[in-house]
Amino acid sequence: MHILHVTPYFPPTWAYGGIPRIVDGLSRALFRQGVSVSVLTTDAMDQHQRTQKNSEWTHHGVTVLTLKNLSNRLAYRHQLFLPMGHSQALKQLSDVDLVHLHGHRHLLNNAAVNWAKQNHIPYVMTSNGTLHRHEKKIGIKWLWDQLISGQIPHGARRCIAVSRADVARHIQAGIPVERVQQIPNGLDLGEFDPLPERGTFRARIGAQPHEKIVAYLGQISPRKGVNHLVEAFADNALPNTRLVIGGNDMGALSEVLAKVGDNAPIHFTGLLEGRERLALLADADVLVYASTEEVFGLVPFEGLLCGAPVVVGDDCGCGELIAEAGAGLLVRHGDISGLRARIQTLLNDAVAARAMVNRGRKYIIENLNFDKIAEQHCALYEDVLSA
Repeated sequence: MHILHVTPYFPPTWAYGGIPRIVDGLSRALFRQGVSVSVLTTDAMDQHQRTQKNSEWTHHGVTVLTLKNLSNRLAYRHQLFLPMGHSQALKQLSDVDLVHLHGHRHLLNNAAVNWAKQNHIPYVMTSNGTLHRHEKKIGIKWLWDQLISGQIPHGARRCIAVSRADVARHIQAGIPVERVQQIPNGLDLGEFDPLPERGTFRARIGAQPHEKIVAYLGQISPRKGVNHLVEAFADNALPNTRLVIGGNDMGALSEVLAKVGDNAPIHFTGLLEGRERLALLADADVLVYASTEEVFGLVPFEGLLCGAPVVVGDDCGCGELIAEAGAGLLVRHGDISGLRARIQTLLNDAVAARAMVNRGRKYIIENLNFDKIAEQHCALYEDVLSA
């Protein structure tokens, strides 16, 4: 079985959030299970640079075809990917059995779908939170759906939803329920063994021995709730505690900075990659991910694997699983006093916090490791192909 994954960003493109990590981990896990895997992607990396990868390269057994974007600025600032040379790249591929699209509203999907139709190849789609029109540029997204790619999800043999909340989004979008299948995102457990030595990140930022660290890790965008987290620290409401915000700005940093008072115990790190992100999570006394309209969210599970107790939004996909596993505390998006109270609860009750972390780690190992997730994808692929 040969699967072509289509994604506008692929490692080392960490600035674009979770989708590169998800496609990377799933592709490698599928390869370990004997599946032939190719990836079609672009050279997008971050705001200032491209990946500098060859047009074709091999990544842990996975063949990666990288297309140059016409404009790196449009790709990063507006998520407008304009891949060049896609026809030639797709002609290189032979014996592809199924195409797996990742994300929605990017022209790489259109190119891959047109090619798949010409060659009578079925496709499936994991939108990972991009199906619903939310947060910003809603009018442009509506117009894009009407004129360019709105029918792509409806033409998929299966739409993969990563949570119950995501299933509901698909049904609201008019996808027949029998074509929606729920498979959660996975995590690469090997990435967390061994963990960075504890205290590494504390030393880097000069944290005092008596200070507790509350962390946020992820993109700084309006729906992530980072501004609410900053407000929870106002007027020294959480004494002897430092807030560390790790992530790249996706258009909300100015709003966050406007809420930062003089001498506020807040440390902005910018984008953290690789072991640096794990070092922050390993040293965090509490990890907060109070996002909204999030169909999954990897960061809380990464935090649990690093030993960090978590507070997550109650209307996001990861909140479903955190509640199911009894692995953390939930909070309503925008409830600043509630957020502050939950942080204090975890800081003040180390025994309960440790029990939540242990339950979370057990749940992740048993249910969210990429090998198990790859098995579920293989079963879906085979079901589509047999039909």
